[in-house]
Amino acid sequence: MPSKYQALLLIGLPGSGKSTQGKILGLLPGFHYWEASETFRAINADSEIGRLIQQYISRGELIPDKLAVSPCLDDLEARVMAGAFHPATEILVFDGIPRTVGQAVLLDEHVTVLKILSLVCEDIGQVIQRLRQRAVEQCRADDANESTIGRRLEVYQRYTTEVLEYYPMECIVKIDALKSPAEVLDQILHVIISITVLSHGLHPLSGCQNPVGDQPKVDER
Repeated sequence: MPSKYQALLLIGLPGSGKSTQGKILGLLPGFHYWEASETFRAINADSEIGRLIQQYISRGELIPDKLAVSPCLDDLEARVMAGAFHPATEILVFDGIPRTVGQAVLLDEHVTVLKILSLVCEDIGQVIQRLRQRAVEQCRADDANESTIGRRLEVYQRYTTEVLEYYPMECIVKIDALKSPAEVLDQILHVIISITVLSHGLHPLSGCQNPVGDQPKVDER
């Protein structure tokens, strides 16, 4: 098993179609889809950590760095132990994390990022419409509240630029997320075919090394 998980990052606005594309990629041999929001929702809401996480989500705010990353790593380890995820032969498709540079720093210890797929949405109106539709279809309370939607989009735009700047430009590929799901998938597939998966395991690939410099601060809450 590799010392670090090898991963693709799906980064995009809420409603940009990350989970739609991620779930499709997760069906391909050699890839394993992982969604942060699914992990957070699975945490017992009556537990101390569950209540704390839900407080941030309900306000449309980012979960503090360590509080966000720790349960994610625990969930990945549990998947490995259960035989659901095989790091030696599968590339992770990360959806929903990192949301901040601090989270990216924490993940660096455990994850080698191979590519960042940045799902770009120029028309915010279409994104909001998608979120409203998702609220109805999936009974997502966080997508139904207009003020929460606005807050989430504002927070995303504030922090995502910093996250993308943390990684080398050559590792980032922009994907037009407002095209049809099939067209978006076509763009993504053109990227991932450059990532070689050998029949006997992952080819050792160099990840997106971050520029050497002062380490960003991590939210310790």
